Amino acid sequence: MTIDEAFAHIGQLIDDAFDASFERGVKRALFLLDDLANRSLTDEQGALCEYFRANAWSAQAHIANIRQSWSWEAPELQEEMLALSRAANHPGFKSLDKVRRCQILTNHANLLNTVGRSIDAIAGWGAALKIIPNFAMALGNRGAGLRHYAGMVRDNRERAILALHAHDSLHAAMAPDAVYESVDPTEVFLRFAEMERGLAGALDVVAAREAQQLGVGYMGRTKIDRAYRLWCLEHRLFLCPLNDLGPHPAAAIDNLVLPPITEGMDERPNGYLPPPIFGFFNQMKQEYASARFMLFEGMSSTRVHFSDRGVALTDTLDYPLYSLASERIRTAYRVAYSLLDKVAFLVNHYWKLGKVPERISFKNVWMVENKQRLLPQFESRSNWPLRGLYWLSKELFDNQLKQTTAADARELHAIRNALEHTYLRVNEGWAKPLAIAAPGSSGFGIVIGSDELEAKAIRVMQMARSALFYASFAIGHEELENERANPGQLVGAMPVFRLQEKRKRRDPL
Repeated sequence: MTIDEAFAHIGQLIDDAFDASFERGVKRALFLLDDLANRSLTDEQGALCEYFRANAWSAQAHIANIRQSWSWEAPELQEEMLALSRAANHPGFKSLDKVRRCQILTNHANLLNTVGRSIDAIAGWGAALKIIPNFAMALGNRGAGLRHYAGMVRDNRERAILALHAHDSLHAAMAPDAVYESVDPTEVFLRFAEMERGLAGALDVVAAREAQQLGVGYMGRTKIDRAYRLWCLEHRLFLCPLNDLGPHPAAAIDNLVLPPITEGMDERPNGYLPPPIFGFFNQMKQEYASARFMLFEGMSSTRVHFSDRGVALTDTLDYPLYSLASERIRTAYRVAYSLLDKVAFLVNHYWKLGKVPERISFKNVWMVENKQRLLPQFESRSNWPLRGLYWLSKELFDNQLKQTTAADARELHAIRNALEHTYLRVNEGWAKPLAIAAPGSSGFGIVIGSDELEAKAIRVMQMARSALFYASFAIGHEELENERANPGQLVGAMPVFRLQEKRKRRDPL
C-alpha cells in the first residue's frame, strides 16, 4: 500500500474495532502503525501517525471500559495521552489541516479533563479555539470542563463567573455557525444542551454577566509593574481561577489559599497557632511568585546589569549567554521544578502517607516504597483534583519511574538535572544549530537555545501553578467529605487572617 492507502486502511480498522469492541483489531492497528512509522514519512505524516495511534488507544480504553472507571491507573489512557502529546508537539503538527489540529488539541484536552486535570484541559481547548474559534467540540467540552472547575472553587463570585463562561461556551457549541467535524453530531449536541439547561437553572445568567467585571482589576502603577502583570496574565501564571478564562485584569491577583482544615486535639500541640500546613503553603506561594518575577525579569531584560560588569569570561565562540538575566531564567526553572516536589511533601503530610521525607518526589509520592505500584489508599479514591494531581505527576520523567504522558518529559528532566548538577549550555536561539554542530561539542553538557529555555521555563511554571491549584482543591474535597462523614461533630473555629503587605518589607540593618 501507499502511505495514504495505509492510513485509510488503519483508520477503518480502528473504527471497526471500536464499533465491534474487537480488541484484536486494535492490537493489529497498533502493530501496523509501528510498521508504518518505519517508513520514510514526512513530518506531516509523522504527526498523523501519532494521532492514529492515539485513536487506537482510545478504542482500547473504550473496550476496557476505562473512561467510566474511577481507577487511577489506566495504561490505555496513559498511552493515548502520550500519543496526543507527541502529535501536538511534532514538527509536522503545523502542516496538518486546521480541523485535524483542532481534533488533536481537543482530544488531548478532553483526556486531561477525564483524569482530573481540568485547569490544563481548559488551556488545551483554548489552543484549539485559537485555530478555529467556533470549533464545536472544543467549545462544548470547554463548557463542561469549566462547569467542573466552578464546582471546586470556594469563592462565590469566581464560581459564578466560571459557571457563566461554562454556560456561554456550551451555548456557542450549539450555534448555527459551530463547526462539527462528525457527520451526525446529534448525540453530543443533546448532551451539551442538557448541561446548558442545568447551568441556566442553577445560575442567574443575567446577574452573573452584569457582576463579573473582568476588565476591572489592579494592573500596577508603574510601566514595569503593568508590563509584568500583563505578561503573567497572557501566560496564565496568576494563582487566580479567573486567569484560566483569559488575560483579564480581574485575574491579576494571587488569591489561591488553602481551604479550612479540621484537626483533632491530639494533632494540635500549639493550639493557639494555625496548622503548620498553612505556613508551608505560604512558602510555596511566595517561591512561585518570586520565581515568576525572576523569569519575567530574565526574559524582558535588554541591558547589561551592573553586577555583570567586570566579570571576566571566555568567549567560547558559540554565541553563549552569560548574564544575570540568563541566571534569573535558570533559577526560575529550578524553583518551579522543585515546587512540584514540595507539593509531594504536602501530599505526604496531609494524607499521612508515612513516606521518608528525604526520598519524596512528585513522581514517587503516590507509589508503594521502591515499587512501581500505586498506594492502595489512592487506587479508587473519588477525589477528582487529587487524581488530577497524580496524573500531572505523570508528565515528569524519573530514572526509576520512566513512564510518562508528555512528549517533552525527558527533556524537562534533563534540563533540570543539568541546571542542578552538570552543564547547561545556553546559546542565543538562532545559534543553537552552530553550537550543536561545533567540533567536540557532543557529550559535554546539554545545548539549548535561549528562546527554547524560556519556553520550557514557562511550561514548568504553568505545571507548578496547576499543582498548587489541584493540591488546594484536593484538600478542600477531602475536608468536605470528612464533614459529610461526621455530621453533627462539634468543631471549634479558629480564624485565619491575611498577612499584611507591610509585613513583607525587610527592615534595614
